[in-house]
Amino acid sequence: MSFNTIIDWNGCSADQQQQLLTRPAISASDSISKTVTEILNNVKANGDAALREYSAKFDKTTVAALQVSEAEIAAAGERLSDELKQAMAVAVKKH
Repeated sequence: MSFNTIIDWNGCSADQQQQLLTRPAISASDSISKTVTEILNNVKANGDAALREYSAKFDKTTVAALQVSEAEIAAAGERLSDELKQAMAVAVKKH
């Protein structure tokens, strides 16, 4: 089933509904885990240079100081979805 397929939810069995609900999350989780693993490996290998690279790529900014306060870390963590936090935890455990 492709992304743009129209689905008659009421015409689906309970098993089909469950598959429709869980399939994208699993796929996204695998993709997120792979990306996080690549980022972690790059940061381990290249340190601050990799962090500056990702800041430019994702945040569209140049960072002079890499030190982050505990309050900033907590605030950033609150903005992450539970799924992303879980994927990051899995990636960290693998390394």
